[in-house]
Amino acid sequence: MAVTRLIDLFPVDGIDDDTRGEFNRLVDLEYDRIRDFLILHYHATTRNDSPFWHHVRTMKVPDTLAEKLELWRQTGRIATYSEGLFFEPSWLAVYLGQGIMPSAWDPRASIPNGAALHRAMTGLDEKLGNIVSAMPSHRAFLERRSDRLAKAI
Repeated sequence: MAVTRLIDLFPVDGIDDDTRGEFNRLVDLEYDRIRDFLILHYHATTRNDSPFWHHVRTMKVPDTLAEKLELWRQTGRIATYSEGLFFEPSWLAVYLGQGIMPSAWDPRASIPNGAALHRAMTGLDEKLGNIVSAMPSHRAFLERRSDRLAKAI
């Protein structure tokens, strides 16, 4: 991530304070998100069989993680961002896997008609099944590709 940021911001005519500051801001932001995600695993544990586990379970968490936890607990929503290592499915897996259940849900979940949603998902499942069944097996794909490569050489 840091290398990608460096490439994105790589200076043409030397390093200036604004570019350096933006690089540091973006890297710090991502490190804070990674820190929060890792701390969540420890903080949400139910283990209490040693001083270590008691400490990590009861320690004060960073404000950024406390805000994410509060958002999840109160609304069932997950803090989102367009870039980073851990997206909504990762956070959801830890929240639910550690038994952190929201007290409410995102009201948008109640909008779709259940029967219509079921029909749409069934149609999607059938469409994807048809696409997959029309595709060659992995072996057949590799053999065809290998034949084409051999002819090209």
